[in-house]
Amino acid sequence: MIRLHLPDLPGFAPQDAVFLPAGCCPDVEACLASGALLLEQAGIETARLDAECLVASVLGRARWQLLLDRRRRLSREEFCRVLRLIRRRERREPLAYILGTREFWSLPMSVSPGVLVPRPETETLVEAALAAWKEMGAGRQADGPRIVELCTGSGAVAIALASELPTARILATDVSWRALRVARANAERNGVAGRIGFLRGNLWHAVNGQAPPGTVDLVVANPPYIPTVELAALMPEVQWEPKLALDGGEDGLRVIREIVATSSDRIRPGGFLLLEIGSDQAAAVQALVAASGRWEPARVRCDLAGRPRVVVARRLQM
Repeated sequence: MIRLHLPDLPGFAPQDAVFLPAGCCPDVEACLASGALLLEQAGIETARLDAECLVASVLGRARWQLLLDRRRRLSREEFCRVLRLIRRRERREPLAYILGTREFWSLPMSVSPGVLVPRPETETLVEAALAAWKEMGAGRQADGPRIVELCTGSGAVAIALASELPTARILATDVSWRALRVARANAERNGVAGRIGFLRGNLWHAVNGQAPPGTVDLVVANPPYIPTVELAALMPEVQWEPKLALDGGEDGLRVIREIVATSSDRIRPGGFLLLEIGSDQAAAVQALVAASGRWEPARVRCDLAGRPRVVVARRLQM
């Protein structure tokens, strides 16, 4: 192995270097090994996986196909592109931002800076919403559910629900124009744009008269819920994401508190409010729900790691 300096390649500083076999541009396996080494040295736990994803994206191949291509030599152009992507990831830019896409609910979602990257644990929110609709007696309803998603971000949750509930009527809101542009594009990409209305504004202010009181079956939200003082201590990748989508105020409950206070009038008796929460916030959010006096005792649904992830509150059937 030699230390190859790359100041003559566009996009690289004089100090840039990478360990590579002597000779011309490396083959796929050597590129993966070198890229993984750089990412591991940067403190990235998923170094090999990330290197595979980046190399595969440059070569236009699936990750599993890299095994078949392991002795194929990269062209100079491919090599330069891979190195640029590795350098971006080395700076702890989220992999999803570099690739421009993230899978959610087995659906492809475009993501870009300014939009929160969809997390696997948020699929728990989708599961909880589907279970709630079933509990309401989905088969006995003449129409599909009327759903409102607050804080939609990339649109992943609304799109997943639309894909599972073909007769659902969905409104999705966000305060960010950038997020809504991405969400609309994702709805088009997944063939559900005609069944989701995207609205800009703060929570229910965006909806106005489009969801009259007592007409909504399900309200779902993955709001900002991280306490402000904890933001700086989060992983380096999270620092690239929009603070607007993360910062939940002093106790992390600022937005959740407003959603609980303003949603009960919109939801029909027997309907549900489903909120993603931080793993240590379940008791506090359950207390907020109980204090309003308009809900049945709130339940908690855990994610696949066994952590409390979603609070499920059912509107009293008066």
